Amino acid sequence: MSDFDTVRRIITAQKADGRNVVSIDEQVEPCISDGTNTNAGHSLWRIWGSDDIPHLPLVDDEFTYEDTMFAPPGGYRVQICEFPAKSGSSLKPRGQFPGLGTELGRNDTHTVSDELGDINDTVMHYTNSVDIMIVLEGELEFHVEGAEQIILRKGDVLVNNGVAHAWFNGPVPCRIAMIAQGATRTVS
Repeated sequence: MSDFDTVRRIITAQKADGRNVVSIDEQVEPCISDGTNTNAGHSLWRIWGSDDIPHLPLVDDEFTYEDTMFAPPGGYRVQICEFPAKSGSSLKPRGQFPGLGTELGRNDTHTVSDELGDINDTVMHYTNSVDIMIVLEGELEFHVEGAEQIILRKGDVLVNNGVAHAWFNGPVPCRIAMIAQGATRTVS
């Protein structure tokens, strides 16, 4: 994994006349965190999303959704994320990380907010989403509150159903594909 790798995204759609097309075929560059809203060196490639249940066919000019990391209930986001190695990152900050887009609960302060604030990945937190993560490269520690720690490696798939968790960087950078489905949370 090198500085400023691009990810190719290919998006299909239909024209108003019913013709199927490859509507988008382009390279996407990452946002690289300066450490303000997530760990320094954390990289994010924004690929695709929807703010509600998609209606098909998706017409070529209907590509709009909020620029957030997480979607509202019924929506989704597709992203590639890279966590730097434990030893840190030499990547220079780049671009602007998107807003959160959901509520984030912090277990250390018992607060709920729609802002990342001063949180970093090692703070036990939860979001109102079902997060499906596929490890593409590297290694990452995933901690679940009150449960065991899990080491994620290339080829592993994690489905986090909105539980409190924290991330700890591994010995090498870890790149994941993440699909985040917006969800509602009921308090019992």
